Amino acid sequence: MSELTQRWRVGEATITAVVESQTDGIPPAFFFPTADEALVTAHRWVLPHYADDAGRLSMRVQAFVVEVADRLVVVDPCIGNHKRRSQPFWDDQEWPFMERFRAAGFDPEAVDTVVHTHLHVDHVGWDTHLDDGRWVPTFTRARHLYVDTELDWSATNTESDAPQIREDSIVPVLEAGLADVAEADADLGDGLRLAPTQGHTPGHASLWISSAGRLGLVTGDAIHHPVQCAEPDVSFVSDDDPERARASRRSLLGQAADAEALVLGTHFATEPAGRVAVAGETWRFRPEPGAVAG
Repeated sequence: MSELTQRWRVGEATITAVVESQTDGIPPAFFFPTADEALVTAHRWVLPHYADDAGRLSMRVQAFVVEVADRLVVVDPCIGNHKRRSQPFWDDQEWPFMERFRAAGFDPEAVDTVVHTHLHVDHVGWDTHLDDGRWVPTFTRARHLYVDTELDWSATNTESDAPQIREDSIVPVLEAGLADVAEADADLGDGLRLAPTQGHTPGHASLWISSAGRLGLVTGDAIHHPVQCAEPDVSFVSDDDPERARASRRSLLGQAADAEALVLGTHFATEPAGRVAVAGETWRFRPEPGAVAG
């Protein structure tokens, strides 16, 4: 079993990270235009899991699989293989994601629900795969949940790869009748609840997991990197509304700290789960290693 597949418990729920890719040595300004290496290394606790000694970042693309009340829920199914994208490091790739998914004990046919925090390229890709030259749904028995405002936005968004993403990763699911549309604060049942965290995209929503008196939180892109716990006003390069994203991030970090929730950072590298602790007027992230799945 790959060390890239980790597992945690939140009450009676089990959460597994299945990694598509991890990239190390990223200059901070590539993703955070107002940040530099000195800002990162000022927060030594981000080393070594989330940055190197020079202040260069590590980032993951990963999905979280939630097992709760006999349900199998996939959250944000990554980029996918063989998809033509403008970013060279995402274009026409062949990652062993589904091999890791199956090795962790999951069957795509057994997935009940697919949750999307938002509809960017790295959160919808494995919803479909190529079959005899056609894009077809991967999770053929699952209901695929889309936030209403996010789905409307994706239909009119013409930036970068957005039309192609919709065509190869969203439309086949809609045409197969596997889509459900909900509001950004929807109760999904069995302790799963969406929480509006708009700003990165117009309909972005994070996911709360409540089980047996314990709380978990899948951030989506409300928080991209643990250093944003200490620097919550640092914006990501593709935030649609940076001011609103900052407000969402601060609110979410405060809630997570107050609730002592297990926070699962969608793009957090190496040790993606942990607790948010108050540190003066901001926060810090304390990782909790997961068991190797399998």
